[in-house]
Amino acid sequence: MRMGRYQLHNMIKFFRRIRQKLLTENSFGKPSSPVGRYLLYAIGEIVLVVLGILIALSVNNWNQENKDRRLGEDYLFRIHRDLVQDTINFRQIIHNNNVLREDIKQLLVTLYDGVENIEEVQFMSAIYDKALDQVFSPNDNTYKGMISSGALGLIKNPELKEEIVDLYSEYDQKRALLSAIGAWMVNVATNETNETDFIKFNRSVADIFTSQEMLNENDFSFLNNKEDQRFKIFVRAISATAFNQKASNAYYLELINRCEAVLQLIDDELK
Repeated sequence: MRMGRYQLHNMIKFFRRIRQKLLTENSFGKPSSPVGRYLLYAIGEIVLVVLGILIALSVNNWNQENKDRRLGEDYLFRIHRDLVQDTINFRQIIHNNNVLREDIKQLLVTLYDGVENIEEVQFMSAIYDKALDQVFSPNDNTYKGMISSGALGLIKNPELKEEIVDLYSEYDQKRALLSAIGAWMVNVATNETNETDFIKFNRSVADIFTSQEMLNENDFSFLNNKEDQRFKIFVRAISATAFNQKASNAYYLELINRCEAVLQLIDDELK
């Protein structure tokens, strides 16, 4: 907290009493004229004011440094919290993708063994939908807020600051990579949708087909003909989702390792 005018005034009064006592006791010797006494008094006043200002500035600087230090630590705590949550989320995504990969394998087994009913097609559609869903959504609001407010300088450890900046730069790189793969997947899915009727079995769509004429075995008959071009297009689409899932896992594993390294540095800094 800053030194107020009242505190500064009291401090000056304190030093003035000491000076007057010294003058009264002739500690500095008696001046030979009233002018000399006035000059001595004026010089004393100036010294007291300057001394008070210097002390006030020192206290204010100390208070500001403490305030900045506490604010910097608060930001580090928040980044630490965000990175812990990110590592948890990234591990969960990897786990879900591993489970999904087994589902994709089962989908292909069902496909090559021969699809017997609409329920099997709907099961395949559900797996396909999950495989398409790969959105990168880290907890980076704290870091973005620091950048926009110019608060990054509150992290005084240059090595730690550099590691944090590098980590979130890697976040941006991974976001761009996953976005590019996602755009490619959109093209794959669009081509599959344009060439086949597989979308009709999607859970978000199937309920609008209210009669057998609208939705029947003829709509998925191509899945039982390995020479049909639509069958090959569908297999390529499923293969693309498997690539998407595998690439995503590799990216998330890299980020987990980087997050854990930065978390250790933050722990060391906050001890």
